[in-house]
Parts: sequence; structure tokens; C-alpha cells
Amino acid sequence: MDPWIFLSVIVILYCMCFFIDRLFKSCMHYPYDAFLKNTGLTVQFMRLRWHTTAFNRAMLRWGNNSGWMRLWLIRSYTVGVLVALSLLPIGIILLFITIFNNESNNTVDGGSVGNGVNGENSMLQNAPKVEILLPGVNLPLEEIGYYTLTLLLCTIVHEFGHALAAVQEDIPVIGFGFQLYLCLPFAYTEISTEHLNALKWFKKLRIICAGVWHNFIFACFCYLLISTLSYVAAPFYTMDHGVVVTEMTRNSPLLGAAGKGLMAGDVVTQINDCEVNTETDWYTCLLRSLRGTRLGYCVSHDFIRYNDESIEIAHHSADGMLQCCDERNEKLCCFESVAEGLHSLETAELTDAVEHAQIPQHVCLDVRRTLEDSHGFCSSSSKNGKTNDVSFCESGFCLRPLLHNTSTILNFKRTAYKANSQSTKLRDVIYIGHPSDVSITVHISPFVPRQSYVSPQWGDSYALFLKYNVIFSFGQALLNAIPCFGLDGYHITSTIVHSFLVQRIAERPKRDFIALLVAGTGTLLFGTALLKVLWMSVIRSVY
Repeated sequence: MDPWIFLSVIVILYCMCFFIDRLFKSCMHYPYDAFLKNTGLTVQFMRLRWHTTAFNRAMLRWGNNSGWMRLWLIRSYTVGVLVALSLLPIGIILLFITIFNNESNNTVDGGSVGNGVNGENSMLQNAPKVEILLPGVNLPLEEIGYYTLTLLLCTIVHEFGHALAAVQEDIPVIGFGFQLYLCLPFAYTEISTEHLNALKWFKKLRIICAGVWHNFIFACFCYLLISTLSYVAAPFYTMDHGVVVTEMTRNSPLLGAAGKGLMAGDVVTQINDCEVNTETDWYTCLLRSLRGTRLGYCVSHDFIRYNDESIEIAHHSADGMLQCCDERNEKLCCFESVAEGLHSLETAELTDAVEHAQIPQHVCLDVRRTLEDSHGFCSSSSKNGKTNDVSFCESGFCLRPLLHNTSTILNFKRTAYKANSQSTKLRDVIYIGHPSDVSITVHISPFVPRQSYVSPQWGDSYALFLKYNVIFSFGQALLNAIPCFGLDGYHITSTIVHSFLVQRIAERPKRDFIALLVAGTGTLLFGTALLKVLWMSVIRSVY
């Protein structure tokens, strides 16, 4: 769905709710007000709010611990203060990097970060930075359910930290609430401000920093679950032994039937000479086939002699590429003998080079039959038009396909996994084209089911949900540590300023001005970073 269409639908729904709210307040004033009061609902422009006191008693029971549990919680929140204070400078530094990092090159040209840059600029571009995640901008709309639920969960964990820390310091909890801005959910905890301000500065910091501490702990817990995912999913999935094809788009060049192409359920274990064990290996192998060494195939002399379909060599393209096959036959490809033109060879390699004189320098062969008959791979790298490192075949001849720079031959080795039995090897799938067509149109999963009733999407959803929790929870902890209006960082900064400067600056308005100045600077940095993310997203959509 287009982001603007999605946003328009959300705005229309909010406008309808706001109109109905105003209509009922004018026509059904008393019954409608009683309904809102009993339910705790409040309808505002582009915002829905819900407040309740139903969890106050439960929070008091959880917080009124005695003995070692209470002592452990207090010490834990003391550590949370140190963590929040350490995240504050980190957040400020990352905001500076985000604002002043020039991303125009890799945004417009699509190149990798650091191309053509060295020295300090290279270090700046490779440094970590704050990435503000916005639905429809740099978050896919099809995953809106994941990050909406994740944001709600992380916010509840954050506010639960404030409430539990307040109860430990004997601060009354007035209530809890939930607010929905457009499609972004937020929770909040309402505690007694008078009792909070009456506390000593470090006890006050325990309550203020408790939300950051809870988010940090929750992010670490979810990261631990991701790290142990292979052990947790072992009863249901086989991991690190190939990837399973889950879906293929309609325009995928590898889409086929009757074993002629990749199909949903195929387990890919190898791409050319690159082993595929994990999801990372899948993309690494595709990238290697494009940017790595120029792969060749070890083919016997008899196969070449009986299957060569060469025609007269001619120049058919502007880049001067030789063509020795009939272009009308898509199954054929022109191969070049790699050993020609090499110098400074060892004795065994020199013997191979002499044997290459027995075959033409260029031969035309059927691609599938050549790959199926080959007994190994050989590789060569070229620079400035010269062939450099070469790996020879133990027997036969090393033939390298002549293809355009943007094309390569991809040989997918696959198996069909059957429940309660060993995997069955299938015929290899051979594709000639650009590897990006494969990465875009073929969707894979590292979760290979052990049983027929288990779906790979279950494991993918669980892993994706954990990843969102790590990103959002740690991001929320980092964001709330920044001194910005409306965030915990503002209250942290204000508490520190009033506590440490009270001896030097007796007038409270002056201390308030200093706290306001620090928070204003943090707000300006965060707003600038947000505007830059939106602007760079507009540039990406244009180009």
C-alpha cells in the first residue's frame, strides 16, 4: 500500500471519530459523558486516550515486597541510573553523527557507504548513527502489525518500570493510560508529582531512569532469545543447514514447474561453489557471484569435442564481446579456455596449458549439460583487462562462460525435505542473469520445517518480532536518555541541574533556565535529525 494512501485512511478514520464525539456531546450530552467517564476514554483531534485505575492495587501488591526482593530491586534501579546517564552522551553523539553525516552519495547513486571517501569522512560515514524509524518511510507497511505491537509492548515495559520504582520509594501511583497518535501507540504512568519532588535527588533519579533501565533489560532479554533461537526452534526446525524457499513473485525468472525452476518448499544448500547454510550465506553467495572471482568449470576433452556447436566468431555488441554461438538458441553459451595467455607457470600448470592447445580457445556448449558434466570449479580474477589468479582443474579443461558484466550463471543445488525422512535431492536449477533478480523475487527462510504441519512463516514471524523488540526497546531507552522536552531525559537533566548547582546558583529560576537551555538544545538536535530523515526519504523516493 502506498504510504500516503495509508496515512489518508488513518486521518479519515480519526476525523470520523472526532466528528462522532462532537455530535454525541451536543446531542447526547449526559449519557455520552457518563460513558466516557466510566470507560476512561477521551477522543481528541488525531489522538485517542484511555485512562484507568484498575491496575493500581495490583501494582501495590507487586511493589510491596519485603526483605531481599525489595533490596534487589532498589539496587537494580541504582544500576539503571548509571546506565541511563551513560546512554545520554551516546545519544547526543549519535544525533550529531546523524545530522552531519553526508549520505547523498549512497542515497542517490545507490552505492555503498564510503565509496570514494577516505580519512575522517570515511570514519564518519562508517560510524553508527541514529536511524529514526517511521512507518511507510523506512519501515515496510506490510509489517505494521509487528512494530505497532512491538511499540506498545516496549512502552508498557517502560511505564511499568516507572510504576514499580515509584512503589519501591513509597510514591503513590495515580493511574495508567494509553494513547494512540495516528497509528503509533504509547502508554503512560501517572504518579504523584508532589511526592516525587519531595524525594532526594538520587531516589528521584531511580524513578525517572527506571523506564530506560527496563527497556535496556528487555532489549538484552530479546537479544538473548535471538541468540538462542537455533536451540529453541530445534524441535520444529532445522537451522544452519540450508534455506527454504517460502515464496516467489509472479515475475521471478526462476519460477518454474515440473522441476524446471525453484518452487516453494525447496531447500537450497549451495549456489555455484558457495555453501548456503544460513540466510546470510544466501545473500553472500549471490553477491559473491557478482563481485567475486570469475568462475569457470572443469570439463573433459571428450565432452568438448562431441558437444561443441561453435559458429564463426564475430563482434555482436558495443563492448566487443565475442560470440561463438547461435543467439537464437538460449540454451547455448560461449565458453573461453582460461589457460590461454598465462605466463610463469609451474611444471604441472604448464602441462595443462599445452593440453589446452588441443581445443579451440572459444567453444559453444549447452549450459545445463556442461554444468552437469563438469567435475569441479575453477576460478580466475581479472584486473585492467589482464587475468591474474587462476585455479586449475586436476583433469580436463577450465572453461569460463563469456557473459555481460551484469550477468552470471547461478547453479542452485536443492533438496526436497520430507517430514520424518531424509531429504531428497532434486535436479539443479540453472539461471543466467543478474543475481539481484534472484534476491528480489525469491523469498527464503532459514527455518526448514521438520514436520509437514510446521510452517517456516511461524519461525520468521517470531524472529522478526524479536528483532523489532530489540531495535525498538533499545531505541526507546536511548531516545528517552536524550535531554528533550516530553522525554525522560528532560526530567533527568532537570534533576541533575537542580541537585548539583544548588550550592553555586541559589536562585531557582536561573537553574530552571539552565535546564531549559540543555533540554532545548537536545530537542533541536532531535528535531533536526528527524527532519533530515524525512528529507533523505523524499530524495530516495525521487531518485
